[in-house]
Amino acid sequence: MRQALNAGNKALERNYQFMRLLIRSSSLEWIVIRTNPKCDDRAFESISATGAVVYQPMMSEYRRTRTRKEQFAVSCSMFPRYLFVGLDANAWVPCDLIRKCDGVEKILSATLESAPHRVPLREMLRIVDAACDAEVGHKQVKGQLFNIGDKVMLVAGIGAQLSGVVHGLRQGGEAVRVELEAFGRTTKATVPVDKVALR
Repeated sequence: MRQALNAGNKALERNYQFMRLLIRSSSLEWIVIRTNPKCDDRAFESISATGAVVYQPMMSEYRRTRTRKEQFAVSCSMFPRYLFVGLDANAWVPCDLIRKCDGVEKILSATLESAPHRVPLREMLRIVDAACDAEVGHKQVKGQLFNIGDKVMLVAGIGAQLSGVVHGLRQGGEAVRVELEAFGRTTKATVPVDKVALR
C-alpha cells in the first residue's frame, strides 16, 4: 500500500514538473475564466476542445465517514468556478471563442475595456507550487487568486484606478477585502476578484 502511494506521489510530482516547465518555457499567456455554477468539468472539456490549454489546480480535502472513525481524501478544485487557460498567440485561439464555450460565464477582466487579465508567470508558478504542496505534500491549503499583503489596483467600477493592499480573503475566493488609498485617507472595501488586478 505504501509503495503504491509513493508511486502515485512520484507521478503527481512529474505532472507538476511538466506544468512548471510548460509555464516557464512556452509562449502561452494565461487568463482566468469563471464557470457557471457546478460547470467546472463542462467548461474544462469545452475549452479543451478549442485547442487551448486548460489548467485546474486541485487539492485533497479530508473528510470523515458518518461514524467519524475513518478519514478519507477527496480531490477537489482549489478555485471552485475558476479555470486557468493558456492561450498560444501563434495558434490563435481567440478569447471570443473561449467566452462562447459551454459552461463559461465570463473571462476575468483587468481593464475598463474588458481586456482579459493576464496572469503573471510568477503567479502561475505560485499556484502550481501550492497545488503540488496540497496534493503531493498533503498540506492544507486554500486556493485563492490573491495573497494577503498583495498590492492591487481597482480596474473597474467605482474607484477604478485606486491602489491598495489586500488585507483579507472572502471564503470561496470570489472577493477580497482591500485597504484603498483614496483622497488622502485609507478606506476599507470588499471587492469581487474580477474588479482588481495585481500591481
